[in-house]
Amino acid sequence: MHTIHSLAASDIEALNASLPADLIERFRNKFDPARVAANTYHDPNDVMLFVHLPKTAGMSVGRSLQEAFDKFHGVNWRNIPGSFRIMTHRACYRHSARPGRQVIMGHFGYNEIRIWRDAELPIKAAAILRDPVARLISNFNYNSSDAHPAKADFIKSFPTLESYANDQPPDFQLYTMVGPTFSFEQALEKLIRDYTFLGLTEKLPASLAHLSASHGLTSLAEHHINTASAESKTAKTPDKIITLIRSKNRNDMRLHQLLQTLF
Repeated sequence: MHTIHSLAASDIEALNASLPADLIERFRNKFDPARVAANTYHDPNDVMLFVHLPKTAGMSVGRSLQEAFDKFHGVNWRNIPGSFRIMTHRACYRHSARPGRQVIMGHFGYNEIRIWRDAELPIKAAAILRDPVARLISNFNYNSSDAHPAKADFIKSFPTLESYANDQPPDFQLYTMVGPTFSFEQALEKLIRDYTFLGLTEKLPASLAHLSASHGLTSLAEHHINTASAESKTAKTPDKIITLIRSKNRNDMRLHQLLQTLF
């Protein structure tokens, strides 16, 4: 029996292989580029909620979305709840006044998506994920670099990668997208219910092509903005820290592995 601290790629594959067949079938029908027909999710007057998970090529994707949608609403990361409500209000007002496709993008998550559910608004959420180890290391490197406006405060709080990894909540990506769940199966159910697109940073061109085709958008060009790779630094990271990160991202690893089988 595997423990959470010894999970490797083969362990994740075995766990996913034990998922209910009907659940996997519905997941693939919803998100597999090979199964989703062109224009399946096309709506000439929709609003997409694009969850920007940190260090998942969000800035690059954001540029693509600005070109593809009639109106792009960016959520201010300094005040996510307040800014999201303002952008929601603006998007709804515009929707009531004239046709057009809109997208709201930012570092928001399930708490904000629930605003749409509570208001009985149609939810069409999307996100791009990344390998949990590479994503966390990349986020630490960015936050502790001169590019981050709060670098000094960040380094004071987290002087080392290990201290940062220890402080991070479990399954950051999945929790952000669907909130608390009792099981991985429940998380998949919520993704199937609320999301129309899931992509991978590691498969960005294929992900953008699928988003474009499935949602009937103009061709989404791949932009290279703030795309420094963390792979070399990941390779130099001590095994104990990689094990720590994996131990706190069991379900993120499972979702990442499932998506890898689709692209």
